[in-house]
Amino acid sequence: MKLFIFLFFPVIIFAQSISDKEFIKRLEEERGNYSIQNYDQNFLGRPGYVWGILKSNVDNLIYMASNSGILEYDGVNVRTVEVKEDSSYQQRFGYGLARTLVQMDDGTIYVTGNAKFGRLVKNDFGLVEYEYLLHKLPDSIDYRRQVIWGSLEYEGKLIFYTPNFVFRWDGDSFDKIWKFSDYAGGRASDGKIHGFAKAGNTIYTRRWGYGLYKLVDDEFEFIEKSEFLSQNRIELFYETNNGDLLLFSRTIGAYILKKNGNFIKSSNSVLNNWLIDNGVYVSDDLRPFSNGSIPIHSRGGILIIDENLNILNNINNEDGLASAEINVSFIDDNDVLYVATTTGASIINLKNSLTQYDSNNGIEGYVWAPIKRIDGLIHFGSTKELYSLQPSYDPMNNNTIKELEFNDQMGRYHKFNKSIIGAHNYGLSQHLNGKTKLISSDYDISMSAQSKLNKDFLIVGHNVDGLKVMKKDKFGKFQIIKTYQPEPGYPVPFFEEISPGRLILSAGGRRGNFFADYDKFGNFTFNKIEHPLKDSIKSTLPDSLKNDLSLLPDSTFNWIKTKIGYVVFSDSSTVFKISDENNKLISTGINMVEIQKANLFSQGYNEDSETNWYFTRNGVYEVEFTDSLYNILKVHNWGEIDYNELTGRNFIEGFGENQTVWLGSRDAKLIRWLPYKSELENLITSQKPILRGFYVNNSLQSLDSLELEYDSSRTVKFEYAYPVFNKEENNQYRVFLKGQDSDTSEWTNNSFREYTNLSENNYTFYIQARDTNGNASDFISFNFSILPPWYRTVYAYTLYLFTLLFGFWSFGRYQAKKSLEKADNERRAGELEEAKKIQQSMLPKTFPKIKSYDVSAGLVTSTEIGGDYYDFFEKDETLYAVCGDATGHGTASGMMVSIIKSALNGLPALSTNKVLYELNNIVKKIDLGTLKMSLNICEANKNKITLSSAAMPPVYLYNSISKKTEEILIRGLPLGGLKNETFDIQKRDFKKGDVLVMLSDGLPEAENSNGELYDYDRVLSLITKNSKKSSEEIRDKLINEVDRWLDGGIPDDDVTIVVIKKNT
Repeated sequence: MKLFIFLFFPVIIFAQSISDKEFIKRLEEERGNYSIQNYDQNFLGRPGYVWGILKSNVDNLIYMASNSGILEYDGVNVRTVEVKEDSSYQQRFGYGLARTLVQMDDGTIYVTGNAKFGRLVKNDFGLVEYEYLLHKLPDSIDYRRQVIWGSLEYEGKLIFYTPNFVFRWDGDSFDKIWKFSDYAGGRASDGKIHGFAKAGNTIYTRRWGYGLYKLVDDEFEFIEKSEFLSQNRIELFYETNNGDLLLFSRTIGAYILKKNGNFIKSSNSVLNNWLIDNGVYVSDDLRPFSNGSIPIHSRGGILIIDENLNILNNINNEDGLASAEINVSFIDDNDVLYVATTTGASIINLKNSLTQYDSNNGIEGYVWAPIKRIDGLIHFGSTKELYSLQPSYDPMNNNTIKELEFNDQMGRYHKFNKSIIGAHNYGLSQHLNGKTKLISSDYDISMSAQSKLNKDFLIVGHNVDGLKVMKKDKFGKFQIIKTYQPEPGYPVPFFEEISPGRLILSAGGRRGNFFADYDKFGNFTFNKIEHPLKDSIKSTLPDSLKNDLSLLPDSTFNWIKTKIGYVVFSDSSTVFKISDENNKLISTGINMVEIQKANLFSQGYNEDSETNWYFTRNGVYEVEFTDSLYNILKVHNWGEIDYNELTGRNFIEGFGENQTVWLGSRDAKLIRWLPYKSELENLITSQKPILRGFYVNNSLQSLDSLELEYDSSRTVKFEYAYPVFNKEENNQYRVFLKGQDSDTSEWTNNSFREYTNLSENNYTFYIQARDTNGNASDFISFNFSILPPWYRTVYAYTLYLFTLLFGFWSFGRYQAKKSLEKADNERRAGELEEAKKIQQSMLPKTFPKIKSYDVSAGLVTSTEIGGDYYDFFEKDETLYAVCGDATGHGTASGMMVSIIKSALNGLPALSTNKVLYELNNIVKKIDLGTLKMSLNICEANKNKITLSSAAMPPVYLYNSISKKTEEILIRGLPLGGLKNETFDIQKRDFKKGDVLVMLSDGLPEAENSNGELYDYDRVLSLITKNSKKSSEEIRDKLINEVDRWLDGGIPDDDVTIVVIKKNT
């Protein structure tokens, strides 16, 4: 009996306690790259620059203003918004460059641009269109010349500006227009407007050659002392909580307009230089995050500052932005930042709970070596290198990932005094004073660790030699001073020093685990850790077998530290504690099958909180152990993390909601996750899925007409989306069509559902969605009806009633006539039945009993009397067999069969072609009109057969030597065709095991319910397949095939089969 105890990734924890305040500070300093989703030109449909962006507070869709017009993104598709048809203006002005987007309190979205001003309105299909409004300007102002640079909402009205005018729109018309200059001159001519924004509840603007103005009582007043801004651009305006006005310029940096009217230049030189060097860019309505911080966008990224002009963060290409040339930004209700750029758009999730370091920071390969903190810094290894995370402590500069120059696939590593020593693919190396040197080039070194008992010792695990003890010599080089093996030939791929002078180690494979005790001189002794069942099993064995170790269970396992000490799982999920007193595993009585069944793939231990973390595909279990039970403190949802990319390496630290999980990824990433804070930041949205298109027969259907004609609704298709923009490619849907489906569908990523051939009914289509975090929405519903076809309407049923009454009247007259016909039909039926008996009487009652031949035949009749016929004649040692089919059905065909049978009995022994010659002239002489007879005739004599045919299907001859069946088709006219017609003759060998089959066309031309003919190829294949059987079995197989092919139905034509098998 053997029990194998397993665990994924044994974890060693190094405790480095710091205060809560220091820990929180470190959380901020070690924050990685924010989650950024980039939407490039290809994704957006190549619209050119994206100038404006917002997320609708009505339907949650993202709208973008671009060089190519207005874009709409629903989380599934990007759509260009069409211009609403209107004959009151030249529609070309509705297309082209769109620049700004503004959403009013009532949800209306206005869009402005070059000669463009209008709003988005819903059309009959439930989609938005662009309604052009600029042509509603007074005739004195040419709407075609207005180049609109910006717009904003102010006191429930829309205000937008050009270099010459400021316009106000009240929802129906222009109620105020301010003129600042004439059209003459360039954009920077004196009097032209540049810079227009709302700050707080005040409108500000800047005029070239003058300075700043603000709107007071519907008039723009000059702001004293602002003349110095007459030739200096102001891009952004922002009002602080204390009423100061912040001004941001790409030419002179940041200024503050104090409430007392004084202008003060910012003393933050870093901020000033950044604004100038990166080209801070315009915005008409700069808004803060919920914490009061302010995003300043530029041509070189985003700077996040506070109201005191302190820099908090800097986001650019190094953080994962596809483009740092930002035209505008928008903040939604969840503090998610949307930016429009010169190459597309990006969504930046500023949550601190989930950040990462990746290839943008220089990481290469899988992060699969242990993650740990050494001297306060996070270290991690990949398949390429060993790295350390270096916080920058400067908001203008990102943290960096430092390569420690191991330049190899890393294994386990550790601190050794002031250095780091690590095992890697090519040996063992030491990183000291910024340089990495090779200690040993032995490929079989599995790991190493600094001794806790003697700090001069380096203990090395070896995949062949076991344990090695190394020590520096007088030249500072490590030398092997001792080598040990737990047992002869045993390696040590992994060990851990659980207390000074005591190791627990694995010998690999099925060799077991050992305690290794050593003294300060490096002398080792080993004791195997016995399985808890060993003593009980040993006590049941006879004395002669008690020392047979092969009968005792193995003790190979991996281990992990817990609050109650070191433990392992058994393969039945029972938890065993490692006892270092008696070298055994002792059952705790704890069983963790629940976690094991959740698809466990890794685990770790938080030294700070003394909790164990189990990483499963169903979530992350946070567990606390006691001596006899375990308590699941929390099951953390994976949320935005894709567990499929994880390598299983992890490091957990901290307390309470600040507990931090570091995870290694196959995608060259180090992920930092704060699961408790992630749940707080993961706001459950009330957003529901939205219907994006209702198609009938592949045509988009108006939502105003949802009663569908039966014949025009053979295919119904629904398209839908879930506008929750957080890894929206992971959004899933399930649907249910009431009136058709029996249950809700499974969750899938498909954003459409199609139905065909729906019957007339009233239907309700339900849609539910869930996001990447598993949060499910409420259902939405959509009602429609399919009307019955015209022949199932009330009018049709009325017509049916009148028709029925007329039918009753007509029936009386018809019934009298039918009674007369009934008597005639009964007479005919009697005649047909008699004719069928005659047909059966003409067939042989028995088959020839000849030693050399095994003979059988059969006939399956159709619904009418047919003309099929078979017979056998014996003359001397010759066997004649015929198989025929008279044309037509009924009495006439039965007469033809009777003539042929009588003629055959009267003919002398002739060759087969002569027999047909005589029969043809007899039939021709009687002259039965169009009635003819097709006939195959076979003469079998010794080891030869002779064949002739008069317009019959092929004869099949199976050759037992070649194992193949020959199809023999002999051409000829039917009997009764032309007088003195001659017929061909063919001869073949006929030896033991050969099979001859003659048949009418009833089987090969039988048509099944799908309109498919049985065909001659199937006949040939069936004969070949059953050639080893007797003639009777072959006949039955062919006849049964008729029943199978027709699914128990009656054939349209008689089926006749003759089988002759050569016995000797």
